Amino acid sequence: MKIFRWLLIILLLAVPVLFIIFGLPLMKKKKAALQVMSDVKTTVFLNDSHLGQTPFFDEKLKPGEYTLKLVPETDGTKLLPWQGIVKLSPGIMTVVNRSLADREDKVSGYILTLEPITEKDKAKIAIISTPDSVVVNLDGEPKGFTPLALENVAEGERLLVISAPGFQDINIKAKAVKGYKLIVNVQLAKKEEEQIEPAVSTEEEKEATKSATKPSASAKPSAKPSALPEKAQEASPGAEMAKPYVKIKDTPTGWLKVRSEPSTSGGDDTVLTKLEPGEVYKFIEANDTGWYKIEYEAGKQGWISAKYATLYR
Repeated sequence: MKIFRWLLIILLLAVPVLFIIFGLPLMKKKKAALQVMSDVKTTVFLNDSHLGQTPFFDEKLKPGEYTLKLVPETDGTKLLPWQGIVKLSPGIMTVVNRSLADREDKVSGYILTLEPITEKDKAKIAIISTPDSVVVNLDGEPKGFTPLALENVAEGERLLVISAPGFQDINIKAKAVKGYKLIVNVQLAKKEEEQIEPAVSTEEEKEATKSATKPSASAKPSAKPSALPEKAQEASPGAEMAKPYVKIKDTPTGWLKVRSEPSTSGGDDTVLTKLEPGEVYKFIEANDTGWYKIEYEAGKQGWISAKYATLYR
């Protein structure tokens, strides 16, 4: 009887110890979060388990690798379902955004997740894409072609623009976090034939020059004088600027930086000036990394991102 009592006492004392050793680490394990968005209402399946409909969010999922499937709920429209692999990590939200279509080459979207890195004072971004070798712009600056790894990214919300000729651009707003690598897996959809920009005719070029050299009646006055090059300033509203020249497109920031080199690696030290959308400049040359060299003032030349300029030859 005494032996039984001693065994009971030992067991009762051991239970809290065992709980501390094995139970607390399990309780401290973080769950994973998943957010799924789509342009049409879809049913969400995770490893063939029905979770709900989009927009979907769950922050209490078990970490691991899953097969995610989105089945469109549409009336009469034959949209293809989408299926892909997602990795859910503890304490991290994975974001899936898909645009469904009736053909595989028209489907687009992206998957965002974070991966811890050893450098706790740095934020990184890695981009992979379908198709490969598409242009990546970060906050209005061209960074290169996919697959691409960006080091020492400024912490905070960043704007990624992924683009390629013949494909629809994708704009992604995501947050870069110190101590983590932001993984971006993006798929571009092919443009419809009628969406692909046709070659610019002579008359269209003239109209483009008119709009760059003559403000419309509804246009607000600029806060600073126009920085048009000499030839553009001398041209009358109806005259065509001497080719080749470029016209600055709209940008996310409202202006475009001119740099002393075809790269953003030098930071603000390489910025020569800023140009406004609609202005036209003499074209000098182009390189194979997505930059145009222009004459932004008489006798002064610099490089701009080809992403935000239309070239007229």
